[in-house]
Amino acid sequence: MSNHLKPILLVGAGNMGAEYAKVLKQMNQSFHVFTRSEKTALHFQKLIGKQASFGNLDQILHEKHSYDRAIVAVSVEHLKEVAITLMQNGVKEILLEKPGAVSCDELIELQAVAQIFNAKVFIGYNRRFYESVNKLLSYVTEDNPIRSIHFDFTELSKQIEKSEISNKVKKNWLIANSSHVIDLAFFIAGKPKVIHSMSTNHLAWHPDAAIFTGSGMTKNDVLFSYHANWKSPGRWGIEVMTDQYKLILQPLERLYVMKHNSFHIEEISLINHHDTEFKPGLFKQVQAFLTDKMHLVDVSEQIQTVNRVYNSILFGYNQK
Repeated sequence: MSNHLKPILLVGAGNMGAEYAKVLKQMNQSFHVFTRSEKTALHFQKLIGKQASFGNLDQILHEKHSYDRAIVAVSVEHLKEVAITLMQNGVKEILLEKPGAVSCDELIELQAVAQIFNAKVFIGYNRRFYESVNKLLSYVTEDNPIRSIHFDFTELSKQIEKSEISNKVKKNWLIANSSHVIDLAFFIAGKPKVIHSMSTNHLAWHPDAAIFTGSGMTKNDVLFSYHANWKSPGRWGIEVMTDQYKLILQPLERLYVMKHNSFHIEEISLINHHDTEFKPGLFKQVQAFLTDKMHLVDVSEQIQTVNRVYNSILFGYNQK
């Protein structure tokens, strides 16, 4: 069988695994599914109509098929170990659910293994592929550039506290979850070249900080500011300012526009059948993984972003 006809291995048959499976089926892409438990495999088959293997991943990779590409949609704390097992068994291209690993140390370990096995590991931030984001960027031109951007990554802290999410993931919540909106803001405006950050307070499940604020300038000379207060109500949002418009993503799946000399906020109609039929952004993200890898984050880039951006925001220190 030629490489391009080999099935993709989808690891994870929970909620996200099911979402990836729907996309792969729509694309008529051949794929196999693996999950750890028989219970999850049976539920997946009932939901998607496709059989999933279950048990020990390393053993199944040894005994059954060889794969060149894999999509990993397991819980955050297991992303690293699954990716390493795949690389050790010959998989050369891996799409990991965001954020790729729980911590920077795990990302560094992933990068080292990828270098040993000459593999490429990509991290999919599906919000980059939202139709709302694509439409927003269509407003940005050489004559109408982004001048400034503000974003809010306030979390539903009381829900998180009561959830069954592991303490390890909760403790690293800014990277594990808030990075979704932080990544998107800097995807739109360019990576920071200067960042001034402050953080304070804490929560029982997140001892490092609970209130975050800061500002700076991106490499595209866009001024940015951010705020998040996990002890107060709030929601994710991004506001992009050009000379002609204020472009608002709140919720991120929708786009609103405010024009000069008016306080009226107009919702912009989107042609987003992929974002309504599937989990928003996922179809185009998988498409990118299977083709040009455009807008996917590789592990080395994620390590740099953790060190320069996420840690700056988390611990409240400045970067130049």
